Amino acid sequence: MNLLIRLFWILLNRRKEPQCAAFDTLRVCSRVYPNDLDLNMHVNNGRYLTFADLGRVDWFFRSGAWGVARKKGFIPVIGDVNARFIRQLKAFDRFAVETRLLGWDDKWAFLEHKILDSENRVTALIVVRGMFWSKKHGGMAPVDLIAATGQGHLEPPALPEWVEMWRQTLDSLSAAARKERELQRDLKDR
Repeated sequence: MNLLIRLFWILLNRRKEPQCAAFDTLRVCSRVYPNDLDLNMHVNNGRYLTFADLGRVDWFFRSGAWGVARKKGFIPVIGDVNARFIRQLKAFDRFAVETRLLGWDDKWAFLEHKILDSENRVTALIVVRGMFWSKKHGGMAPVDLIAATGQGHLEPPALPEWVEMWRQTLDSLSAAARKERELQRDLKDR
């Protein structure tokens, strides 16, 4: 089944669902189709990331984040992904994507996606760092986005230790890349 069809199916089935709270865990169920497989006849590692996209879109709509962000001219963007592949999924296996908000900082929100097999065993664990962004305004602070969904100004929980370490590493990489760009610009201007 084409992933766009899966996306429309989720949106169609979820449109009458009540809004979820920011920290609710949402579950999307599906099945592995032959076009999800790689040459080893199991789910392609990139496809797991796409399955996570389906869970994330479900969370965006059900939490109210999508509607708020789109009204203000923001779109979702993913800055970074960390994925751990644990078990195989093969053709026609049933699976579920569980999505939950882990927390946020001033700029980024962190969402976790667990891909579970039919026995509820984790087959992949994916954490993304993303934001809602607009060309005109830059990034929308996650705390403001969540407040605008009607859930008030929530305090972010502490991120799991490994996610916090990952966040710090990514911030260091971003700072180093900015410094490198500035150095290149300075050299070019000479």
